[in-house]
Amino acid sequence: MKRFFVLFAMLMLVASMASAQLFEGENEIGMFMVENPTAENAEGMSCYMGVPGSVFTYVVLTNPVNQTLGTPIENVGGFEFKIDWPAGIFVTPTIHPSATNFQTAPDFYCGANAPVVGGQVTLISMVIGMFNDNPLEFFITPVSDSTTHSIPGGIAITDADDNFEISEAYTTAGSVDGRDFSAPVFNMFHCDVVPNDDVSFGGVKALFQ
Repeated sequence: MKRFFVLFAMLMLVASMASAQLFEGENEIGMFMVENPTAENAEGMSCYMGVPGSVFTYVVLTNPVNQTLGTPIENVGGFEFKIDWPAGIFVTPTIHPSATNFQTAPDFYCGANAPVVGGQVTLISMVIGMFNDNPLEFFITPVSDSTTHSIPGGIAITDADDNFEISEAYTTAGSVDGRDFSAPVFNMFHCDVVPNDDVSFGGVKALFQ
């Protein structure tokens, strides 16, 4: 019986950590209804349940860290990823005013000098237009041309104040390591975005075997 209560307490701890850590991980990129999402309601901000029409969304980088130095990035010098959006809709992306995209949307291979404020910076603003309420999913993945990947199979940011040093970035809806790019970061007309800190029951149970 004691073993059961220890396991139950551990599960409750993991559940609370998973819900609280969405913005505690470094270099997380997600897509939101607002420019300044918070950990308390970020998951809801990653889903649109309104009426068809034009919707404003924001691709936001949170807690950028120079992984070589282990220090926060104050000015993002570049970002590299693709936004996979569904066919049959209209998407107008606008990158940060300091940025230049050296590829073509939906691929973003950008140089920039984007200040980080409050641990966040909006990399891209997007207007999404649709005519019906069919469920839609949006993904952040590596850029299409694998020969240009700064980190093989991954997405990346750079530090403008450290000679554009490259650091790996992660999605807010990936697996525990953030590199499961098959999970959507934003949904429309249905809500099942999964935070990247989720831990399976089996993984916790294994600790006690």
